[in-house]
Amino acid sequence: MATDAEIRAAGLKYIPQQKYLQNPFELPENQEPVTNSGIVNTNVFRNSGGGGGGYYPGSPNELVGNYQSIVDARQKRLNNPSDTFLGFNTMRDQQLTGADAGFYDTIPQEMTMMGKVQDFFTPQSADQIISEGYEEPRFQPGIIGMLAGKIDNYRNLPQSDQAFIAQNMGYTGPTVFGNNNSGLGKDVFGINTRSLKGNYGEFVNEKSGQLTDSLTKQGGKIFDKYAVDPITGEVLDEEEFSYDPITGQYIGTNAAAIAKANRMNKMNLTKLGFYTDKKKERDEIQNQINERNSREAAAAAAGGNLAQSQARDQRIIDQANKEYAAGGADAYSRGTAGQQKDGSYNDPFDPGGGEKDGGFIDGSNRRPFAYGGLASIL
Repeated sequence: MATDAEIRAAGLKYIPQQKYLQNPFELPENQEPVTNSGIVNTNVFRNSGGGGGGYYPGSPNELVGNYQSIVDARQKRLNNPSDTFLGFNTMRDQQLTGADAGFYDTIPQEMTMMGKVQDFFTPQSADQIISEGYEEPRFQPGIIGMLAGKIDNYRNLPQSDQAFIAQNMGYTGPTVFGNNNSGLGKDVFGINTRSLKGNYGEFVNEKSGQLTDSLTKQGGKIFDKYAVDPITGEVLDEEEFSYDPITGQYIGTNAAAIAKANRMNKMNLTKLGFYTDKKKERDEIQNQINERNSREAAAAAAGGNLAQSQARDQRIIDQANKEYAAGGADAYSRGTAGQQKDGSYNDPFDPGGGEKDGGFIDGSNRRPFAYGGLASIL
């Protein structure tokens, strides 16, 4: 084990004194003093304090996985609230009389007072915003209340972005830059998911496009820098160097260039995968809203057509009854000789005339049920 003096004599002056080392330090054999080597690649600045609490020491992929688990769990809690709140039940059987209770196989549930209190404090989930639209929360604590009191752009965003942002709120774990001190939460790359004037949905869309252009396409910054043979400096073709969107890694036959590109762009590639997935998530929410709007429009159109048809039929019936009352049976006995002979009637609302199905015979005339008779007692 080398002493402090031996470590310094070897020229390894960037290594701290022995008593601060986590493990005993052994000098490598034939170690030459380090001189004029520029900035040594160490982790000395990781977790180095500052406002953000230092850089996260783990893998960016680990952060992404933790982030998604946390925001997904939050949405699950919002969609499936606990059946107790502060130790009290939030639901109970409806208070029914004996006669009413006998009508049900299972007594329906209703909120208790504590259930209503829980509902008051619970924000909308993304699913609720998609199906019901955004509603201004009645309880707005901390930074949410502060934002609501100012110009909170969230309330003015498209419904799809409101739901997307809600779906990505609530992460308070570390970011790649260290501690996360945001009251509303950031994503793993330090971007606020909800902010005073911004739109995280638009940011995700733009960032995904920027990273795709710079990292995955010929002519992008990464291809210009890394799609070259490390030895000859020749530009590599697609077979030798390309980006695989399935694995999110560079692939190709030039192993040296591929290894270097993947190693040097580990963070960027993780960021690309994260924001690409978030863009897909945002697009899927918009598709859900579009499909729901289409269903509602179709239902409204069907209801409108039915209402128009019923109104038209009622006008015909009202007019026919009015004329029958004014002119008596003779009002429907007029027509051609052939019609009278056949027992037909001349319908003023159907110029084609002719034999009519349904109704009953009144003398030589067939009267529709709409004009009275047997239909009136049904």
